[in-house]
Amino acid sequence: MEIIEDPAPPPTETSEMSENGGGSIPPEVPEAPEAPEVPEVPEVPEASVVPNPASFSVPPAAEDEEGELPVDFERLWKAAHDNPQDFTSWTDLLQYCEQESHITASRRALVAFLVRYPLCYGYWKKFADLERRAGYNGKAEEVCVQGLQSIPLSVDLWIHYINLLLGTLDMNLPESPRRIRSVFEDAVAAAGLDFHSDRLWDLYVEWEKEQGDMRAATAVLDRVLMVPTQLYNTHYDKFKTHLNSHTPKELLSPEEYEELRALCRQSQKAERAEQAQEEEEERPPGEEEPATPEGTDTVSNFSLLHIKRPYFHVKPLDRIQLRAWHSYLDWEIAVARDDHRVRILFERCLIACALYEEFWTRYVQYLEPQSLEEARAVYKRACEIHLTHKHTIHMQWATFEERHGDLAEARRVLEALEKRLPGLAVVRLRRAGLERRAGRLDESEALLRQAVAESKEKPSLHAFYSIKLARLLLKLGKNPGKARGVLQEALEISPDNGKVHMNLLELEAAGDPRPSAEAVQECVTRALAAPLSPRTKILFSQRGLQYAEDYGNSIQSVLSIYEEHQKLLKELGGKKRGAENGDNEDPEKLSKDDDGSAVAMPPQVPPNMPHVPITTPPPPVMGSDMSTQAGYGGYSSWYQVQDRNHHTLCQLCHQTFQKIQETLL
Repeated sequence: MEIIEDPAPPPTETSEMSENGGGSIPPEVPEAPEAPEVPEVPEVPEASVVPNPASFSVPPAAEDEEGELPVDFERLWKAAHDNPQDFTSWTDLLQYCEQESHITASRRALVAFLVRYPLCYGYWKKFADLERRAGYNGKAEEVCVQGLQSIPLSVDLWIHYINLLLGTLDMNLPESPRRIRSVFEDAVAAAGLDFHSDRLWDLYVEWEKEQGDMRAATAVLDRVLMVPTQLYNTHYDKFKTHLNSHTPKELLSPEEYEELRALCRQSQKAERAEQAQEEEEERPPGEEEPATPEGTDTVSNFSLLHIKRPYFHVKPLDRIQLRAWHSYLDWEIAVARDDHRVRILFERCLIACALYEEFWTRYVQYLEPQSLEEARAVYKRACEIHLTHKHTIHMQWATFEERHGDLAEARRVLEALEKRLPGLAVVRLRRAGLERRAGRLDESEALLRQAVAESKEKPSLHAFYSIKLARLLLKLGKNPGKARGVLQEALEISPDNGKVHMNLLELEAAGDPRPSAEAVQECVTRALAAPLSPRTKILFSQRGLQYAEDYGNSIQSVLSIYEEHQKLLKELGGKKRGAENGDNEDPEKLSKDDDGSAVAMPPQVPPNMPHVPITTPPPPVMGSDMSTQAGYGGYSSWYQVQDRNHHTLCQLCHQTFQKIQETLL
């Protein structure tokens, strides 16, 4: 019984669209004043395993005399273009045009659809049939050629193209058979290794027989027996029937025939002697089992048992089929070790799995050690045709180009991605990082400043970009004044953003302690007055107290800050106690920023021990002066407790600055 699993959807797109992939939609095709003459039959290009990306855009077909479009065409056309990732909208448009039998509308719809979904071979066939019914045989051939350049492994489309030529060419002309044979050779070179290519080989053999060339038919049958196809045993039986139906002289060239006769005469005596000495009865002549090519059983296992959908569709594949494709590729690469067969299998895989980034990435990884241009062509096909709204593979392409020294192409890829997916922060940061690594700090700063300016309507995003820009200015630009200005402007828009407050505090604390002491305390005061959570305010107060202890100029200033900290704890009351004990919020969420920065956190107290905050003085000693205990002596006792934790706090602060530095680098 077949195991059924839930479908595994393709990786989610960044934009809120269906998972269909595809490219951009061209503008409406302008109507021509009149139908042109039928062009000459074009030469069929050499079949290639890798389609030419430049050929993906289908040239607009000539318009006929039909002027007005059907009533509902504009409505369906607009629906498809408003949401070009919705496959159903396109099929509704195409079905309507087909029902109306309107050639102009059908052409426009098919051209736009096939630019976005070039792997749908059935619509290439419909497009060619449309032109042929209209009397444009040359245009029908052009459509087939365009389709085969997009899907060179489509056996169905090759057969459709060959049947079109057989129905339109004058076979009485001497060049027509040569043309057909050339197309057959292109077809088997491009798709002949496909597991389901049996119909193509059969058509080739039968056509050669119709031409009366039994030697050519024999050569084709001999070639197909070297390919592990689904109907391999059937081809073997046909080959035996073919050999038994004709004399060797009809099937072999004169040279091969004479050579075979000589070998037969030499071996006759030895064969008779061997037959006389044999004790076991042999099989009857012609009953030998076919020697199947190596790996035929394994290929059959992958292709028949697990891969149920070898064609393209926007619906997701189940996990069994995805795993089968990965296993099939693993086997072909490890066992077959035939580069041409591996490439054919990758191309087959990328028809069924065109919407899955993992297979495109794997193909690039296979091709990159052999040819950068071929790897680049795969990225181009993936990003410009099938995965236009998948930002991950676009950024992989940009990284590929940067790694190989083509910074201009890397910039182009990222700029095109940002135009397609505006407002995606990771793309803007990647662009800024590219310019920074290229030594163009001014360009990197300009990109971040532009992002800051454009995100003022989104406070959280504005704060995020502001922090990134401030760090760039501080660490690489060595300009703390500009960095301070960026963060202060961000606080005007987002006064409740604790990350901006903390980054401004760390900026001030990183400077010379003598002139920075006042600025640090201003940052703490500003944070305490901001609408932040009680726990966050306690963290800022503790940070200010620690800074005063480390760099304060007088004991009076330290005591003053300490008293303010105690007042804050009393004001917060139960909120403070819950925050210190970790009852309200997860400390990890407060200790880490969204962009990877960290805030120093006090060590957590084990739950089985009574908790005493380090900032709380010990109770007064019996018989002593209470005012004295509350004054310097109280501070001294607190200092003793604080001193025991001083080393730990310094380590945490050091880790904070180290993480910030790593983020910038």
